[in-house]
Amino acid sequence: MSTRYDNRETGLSRALCAEVGLVLAQRPPSRVLDVGCGTGATLAHIRAHLPDADLVGIDPSEDAVRCARRRLGPGSQVHTMAAEDLAGPADGRLGRFELVLVHLSLGLMHDPFTALRALAGMLAPGGNCYIVDLLRPDDWDGESVPVALGAADASERAYLRSQLAASLSLPELRAVGAEIERCVPGTRAEVRRGGLGGHDPGSPAARRIWTRAPRIGPLLASAGARPGSGEQMHTVAHMVIRHTAGER
Repeated sequence: MSTRYDNRETGLSRALCAEVGLVLAQRPPSRVLDVGCGTGATLAHIRAHLPDADLVGIDPSEDAVRCARRRLGPGSQVHTMAAEDLAGPADGRLGRFELVLVHLSLGLMHDPFTALRALAGMLAPGGNCYIVDLLRPDDWDGESVPVALGAADASERAYLRSQLAASLSLPELRAVGAEIERCVPGTRAEVRRGGLGGHDPGSPAARRIWTRAPRIGPLLASAGARPGSGEQMHTVAHMVIRHTAGER
């Protein structure tokens, strides 16, 4: 893992993932699960705005979990656990959630479908699982790294090359979504590419996100614009799995 790259490039993405995820909910979620929570940055962002929510994180790295517990303080619910473990008894132990976030973790899973199927089954009625992940180009040659990803040197290019190799293409991700819909009754899966939450920045859907998430503007402004940042959006996939039970 390239900590340097992640610290530089993914902090804003994590915050945006949290903000868009919160917009997906019809009301502020009372329980939120962060899958691949790392050192707890996303959970800390959510806690700042939803102090009464029940926040849970899982990550396979014991070191990351220790950092997350220190960051979140006493009473934090952060568990050393791989996403695939959720397909077992952990499902009942963790309970159900109105919002589940999976940020740049899908490609790190040994069995993404098993993990996502388990997560879909952990959604409360009306709940959402929002996945943001690197998208492998359909015509990827197995070696090149898109300039838009912003690698600073050879080591970061090697890191990103491994991430691309582990990532899914858009057709593969859509196939996973269709299979989840088939296997988990009462779910709907949507997969989109780039934009704000998967929507073109000028679209009505993107404008609704802007309206409902006023913190997104300041987040983007504080990060500043860098060359290629617009193209970088197209290297990202957005997937939403929704528990549709009770919807009208």
